[in-house]
Amino acid sequence: MRWKTLGLAATVAVWGALPRPAEAIDLALVLLNDVSQSMDEGEYALVKDGYRSAFADPDVIAALMGNTGGVAVAYVEFSGKDEVKKVLDWQVLTDAASARAFGQAIAAAPRSSAGNTALSAGLSAAARMLLESDFGAARQVIDIASDHPSDGGRCGPIRDAAVAAGITINALPIIDEQVIGTIDGRQTYSTARWGSESVVDFYRRTVVGGPGSFAVEARTYAVFGEALKRKLLLEFIASPGKDLPGQSAALLRATAAGDG
Repeated sequence: MRWKTLGLAATVAVWGALPRPAEAIDLALVLLNDVSQSMDEGEYALVKDGYRSAFADPDVIAALMGNTGGVAVAYVEFSGKDEVKKVLDWQVLTDAASARAFGQAIAAAPRSSAGNTALSAGLSAAARMLLESDFGAARQVIDIASDHPSDGGRCGPIRDAAVAAGITINALPIIDEQVIGTIDGRQTYSTARWGSESVVDFYRRTVVGGPGSFAVEARTYAVFGEALKRKLLLEFIASPGKDLPGQSAALLRATAAGDG
């Protein structure tokens, strides 16, 4: 499927000219983070601290350094369709110092927006970043973190086109137990259903795709950092074209106790 048939050419204007790292990197990774209005400031702080701690984790750093050519990483936030921002441009991480500095930069960056949720706009922009960058034979991965449970079917075609272009999309669905405005006052954001599908099922069916793709479920915002660490470990050690061992269900869970 050609990208122009999906109306994605306009996204180039959002990014302008993208840097083209000269290094023969092993992995190009876009960290795509939902910062829409369903996430309050306390939850946003937990997410940002999760990025800081994940990129300082010794196991994550060891896995990153196993990529001898380095890992190119960019951090993007999105909410509404016109609120997609490249917060941190491509940086090549090769060691503990560069990994820690990247995590700290994410944590220090101010929130870019807090509008509605346009998953398809964020996914489209992340794919365009990879397609417009010259990474040679590097694995290309989008890592999307969000608590949004539906998108009206808009992500599926974009996911399919990205996968056809050689991009793998992994997801970190967050189970948001925030109570929403229902009559009984008990329904939470994540238990609301669009049809009969759960939040995790939505991401597995509509967003995740490509060789070795998977989802890591964060049961609460408090364990976002733990879920992100697991996700980065899998992405840094993955081999192109191969499914992960023991991942027939393509789903891992991070719980309040930190176990799977």
